[in-house]
Amino acid sequence: MGDRGQVKINGVYLYTHFGASELIKDVQIALAKRWRWNDLEYLARIIFDEMKGDDFITETGYGIGTKLHGDVWRLIEVNKNEIIVWDISYTKKLKKKRIQEFKGTFEEFLEWKPKDE
Repeated sequence: MGDRGQVKINGVYLYTHFGASELIKDVQIALAKRWRWNDLEYLARIIFDEMKGDDFITETGYGIGTKLHGDVWRLIEVNKNEIIVWDISYTKKLKKKRIQEFKGTFEEFLEWKPKDE
């Protein structure tokens, strides 16, 4: 199966095959360092490092791309000092339906607690 999710930052999608349930926490931990908030290229690497944790020697589980993956259920968009968290569900006809869970500044995101926690 899988627990697929992505973080979109600067037109790049950071993909996790098994970590969508942890994505909010991963991005919050990365942002809590307060490193490179105004430099999205570095911030993307900081977030991806947090997503991967100690997993540096496997060939699967994570990826970097330029499109929304077809079967993710969580998407986090990171823009200049703005975060948008989406829950993506699928209708019976397999059409994507995005539900916005959160939209706010980096500071507001650090304080935000998802409903399922």
